[in-house]
Amino acid sequence: MPQSPATASPAPADPLQVRIGRQPIFDRELEVHGYELLFRGPIGDDAPATDGDGATSDTILNAFVEIGIERLTGGRPAFINLTRRFFAELPPLPFHPDSVVLEVLEDIPVDERLVEAVAGLHAAGYRVAIDDYLFESHWDPLLPHVSLIKVEINEETLDGMAQRLERLKALPVQLLAEKVETHEQYRLLHEMGFDLFQGFFFARPDVVQERRLAESTLVVTRILSRLHDPEVTIEELAALIGQDAALSFKLLRLVNSPAVGLRRQVESIHQAIVLLGLERIRAWATLFALAGRGDQPQELLNLGLVRANLCERLARETGLGRPDTAYTVGLLSVLDGLLSVPMAQALEELPLPEEVRAAIGRQEGDYGRLLAQAIALDQGVAVAVDSLPGLDPARLTDLFIESSEHAFATLAAL
Repeated sequence: MPQSPATASPAPADPLQVRIGRQPIFDRELEVHGYELLFRGPIGDDAPATDGDGATSDTILNAFVEIGIERLTGGRPAFINLTRRFFAELPPLPFHPDSVVLEVLEDIPVDERLVEAVAGLHAAGYRVAIDDYLFESHWDPLLPHVSLIKVEINEETLDGMAQRLERLKALPVQLLAEKVETHEQYRLLHEMGFDLFQGFFFARPDVVQERRLAESTLVVTRILSRLHDPEVTIEELAALIGQDAALSFKLLRLVNSPAVGLRRQVESIHQAIVLLGLERIRAWATLFALAGRGDQPQELLNLGLVRANLCERLARETGLGRPDTAYTVGLLSVLDGLLSVPMAQALEELPLPEEVRAAIGRQEGDYGRLLAQAIALDQGVAVAVDSLPGLDPARLTDLFIESSEHAFATLAAL
């Protein structure tokens, strides 16, 4: 009897498989500043890395050679963890100083050789960061030679944080708060003067179940409700979008961009709908309407676009569902983060088809299977062998990289 996806064994490790995790880092305006690149073993091998040197080498090789750093970061700096050996032996670094931030891990002993190496990198124009900083005195010899300090955030370190930061603020360094988990933590740290932020707060907003929607959100959801009304006609949809000049402008600019690849100039919303279809225009109009609120990090839009492109590609490869609907499912899977309300409440606001609701809210049905795979790939998590039969790990990784690249191109066209 075949195993169900929930109980199936994980895929066997493939030594030729290339995977890298990445986590966005935000500035004070919640724009993406860069990405930390994280070691991930082949699908099926979820054991934590025991060889730090090997993990660092694999991450650098995979990012700069196998995949391409531009495809991973969209031109933003890549934060990379380096072991003591990389600092002490100083092998030739295969990247320009502007493209990376080199992190000194918390378990590296600070001695004369390390200080000398970090000072040399700093003088050569490289940015070096201290990782998981907890205000210990043994880091003091490095402080004159680093550009960033990543302060670890938890309930204990938040106590008295403002006072302890005064000394660091006197240094010519950027302060990065890492492991930020809630909007409340982000607000407090922003007030304390941190320059950069890293953690799950952008994707998992700390919200109250009974939270009321702000007026701006109500306006957006009214537009979205009409956009997703299954009875809406092409003429009605074109008229609705046409009432918002900014929405119309953004939509036409994207439709005519190289990211879409149409061979003819599109001059009207009606023409765009006819050429690209109701489903795709709905998805993009939804994205622009939500992005127009201007109070959410751009990385959420990027995450939605990655999942949308990935779900669409997975649908085409597997034959599960309709690609346009799969695209919409992926895009709206970040709806809770964009509206800063629980997903159940966000879905109540839109008259979406039940199959789309089931996929986004409970990961049920064919579209739910596609979304679950997309989320697993985005998070670097192994999935069951038979979750999507016919797709091997190498092909899944190719689809993820293609989707990521296309998402960056779409954002650049906005």
